[in-house]
Amino acid sequence: MGNRPRRFILSLQQKFVLSIVLIIVPVMGVIFAWVGLRNERQARDQLINQARILSRQIVMTRQWISDCGGVMVAAGSKGAQGTRYFYDDRFDTRRGTFQRFTPSMVTKKLSTYSLRENLYHFKLAGLNPMNPENRPDEFDSRALYRFIHDDAQEYYALDSDGQKTTFRYSAPLHVDNACLQCHTGYTKGTIGGCLSIFFPAAGLKLASQTDRLRLGLAGVGLILVTILTLFFLLRRVVIRPLSELENMSSEISRGNLKARVDAAGGDELARLGKAFNTMAERLARSHHIMEEQVARATRELSAANRGLQKIDQLKTDFIADMSHELRSPITAVQGGLDYLKRTITKADNRKYLTIMDNNLLRMAHLVSDLLDLTKIEAEKVEWNFEGNDLDGLIREVIEILSLKAQQKGVAIAYQAADPMEVEMDLERMEQVLVNLLENAIKFSGSAQTIAITVTAAEDQVTVSVEDQGMGIAAENLQKIFKKFHTLPSRGGDGTAKGTGLGLTISRKIIQAHGGRIWAESTMGRGSRFTFEIPRRQNR
Repeated sequence: MGNRPRRFILSLQQKFVLSIVLIIVPVMGVIFAWVGLRNERQARDQLINQARILSRQIVMTRQWISDCGGVMVAAGSKGAQGTRYFYDDRFDTRRGTFQRFTPSMVTKKLSTYSLRENLYHFKLAGLNPMNPENRPDEFDSRALYRFIHDDAQEYYALDSDGQKTTFRYSAPLHVDNACLQCHTGYTKGTIGGCLSIFFPAAGLKLASQTDRLRLGLAGVGLILVTILTLFFLLRRVVIRPLSELENMSSEISRGNLKARVDAAGGDELARLGKAFNTMAERLARSHHIMEEQVARATRELSAANRGLQKIDQLKTDFIADMSHELRSPITAVQGGLDYLKRTITKADNRKYLTIMDNNLLRMAHLVSDLLDLTKIEAEKVEWNFEGNDLDGLIREVIEILSLKAQQKGVAIAYQAADPMEVEMDLERMEQVLVNLLENAIKFSGSAQTIAITVTAAEDQVTVSVEDQGMGIAAENLQKIFKKFHTLPSRGGDGTAKGTGLGLTISRKIIQAHGGRIWAESTMGRGSRFTFEIPRRQNR
């Protein structure tokens, strides 16, 4: 049917594995992705809560310092070193000189200490700072904008400078009375600045990546374990019983009706296996019964066949004996008729003698055909295959039947060919040609022509005899080769002429030569009989 592309067919086991993968992988992937996002959000929320608590603690510390009017710090102490003073608020005591630290100065010192411990640090950013270090950067500016215009209470974001990533949190600082003592141009209750806290986010980012990697590895491992577990269970519970059923079906199809499956258990597959075993047992019993019936029928047929062969042999022997025995009285009758035709001269009597002579000729022809047919069917014919000239044989047959054709006004057209040697039984092949040509003359009318054509090839030869008679109906083209089948002659009485054995004998002779014979016809236009035989016999 052409080079049709081969379809890719999956086995049931492969379909199960593919189904498991298509179900488990997306579901587990979604679950682990959701867990990873949830962990990241929890880590971020925890960091925000820490920033809130720290900012609140710093604001409360500033508030306490502001409510106390500042704190006095020993000017020469280690914690006071490197401090930039904007007000010279000092007083001397017996224990040394003390400098007043404002909330902003304390906040700065706390940030320095925290940064030194690599924990976090923070800074103050004001709208109009007295200290240039408290000028807002880009993040502080965005936070102050949100605090002032959006009434936000906090602002946070990840800030990266290309080398490290920092989490920044900012909370608004409101102006109170303590602030107005040092800072001018502000209004009580408004936002004067913000507190920004810096948390190192590199560890957070690394932890997030590590968590993602761990979740991914755990997800892949869990998916593989799940797939392998389900595959093992499916293979053990479903695939293996189905494979056993398939093997059993294959064994039964090959004729092994003793094949059985292990149907232990009570599930659906076990019940199906038991049903298969029951079916196999019934098939075995039915097969055994059928074998017995076939054997009995074979014995009966063999006995009947022997009887038929015996009857057929008796029939053949009877026909052969009768044909042989009938020839003697027919010969005697024929001699008597010949004598009467020579001695009787009266026209009416000679007419009856002619009728008797024609019917006697038909009877002799029938007896001869019966004898030939019985010999051929009994395979008692001794075939004499020798190389002979087929062209010469055809011309000889035409010469034999030319008188009969002239009496009916029928012409025979045959273009003599070069001598062609064919291995054939000359007598039997002459009988075939005579039968075909006699039939063509019989069914042809006056002034019609019979055409004989011969086509020779290297290994076979084909001979056709075509008439212009009344033709043969399509349903009779095969029947005419059967025994005793006749067609109405072209005579006016419409009675069947001939024995109905000529074409049967011709077919058997052609088949004995390893050839075939057939007929073609068109009603009202004539018929063509054709046979072909090999030029050499394979013996």
